[in-house]
Amino acid sequence: MFLLQMSGVPGAGKTTLAKELARVVGAVRLDHDVVKSGLLEAGITVEQSGRASYEVLYALARDALGGGSCVIIDSPCFWPRILAEGQAMAKEHGAAYKYIECKTADLSLVDSRLRTRKRLRSQRLSIDTPPVDHQSTPGEAERFARWADGMQRPDSDYLVVDTATPVSEYLPTALAYLARR
Repeated sequence: MFLLQMSGVPGAGKTTLAKELARVVGAVRLDHDVVKSGLLEAGITVEQSGRASYEVLYALARDALGGGSCVIIDSPCFWPRILAEGQAMAKEHGAAYKYIECKTADLSLVDSRLRTRKRLRSQRLSIDTPPVDHQSTPGEAERFARWADGMQRPDSDYLVVDTATPVSEYLPTALAYLARR
């Protein structure tokens, strides 16, 4: 049993890889954007929906792990608490803790993905345009670039995949990483 924490900026390919991994290994995939968008649709404010969405993810992950399922948390890992919660949940349930960061140096590719994907309410419209419920501020693109370089990572035993290529090219590497003890 494992808990896999996905990481990477919006548009980096986390969901694409998480869906493939969940399909292949039969894991439960918990998508932060689905939860946060649902909270926004229910009238929860932007400020409250961020924290609440993670609390819902943690509760769902603990429940799935408690039932013996492998879990993939599909969200960026921007803050130390997100990393710490994933590690604590895995330890609490005797599951292996895994971490995969999706990354590409080509921010124009990331921007193209953001602009063309089927978007949920909580998702960015582009590198320089935040989600519809957020106020746009000067420097959005620069903030996004800092996010790309500032993901929280475990001290060791994690995988970074370059998502500039099709998922079929790095899926075997991700599967091999998950199989390692």
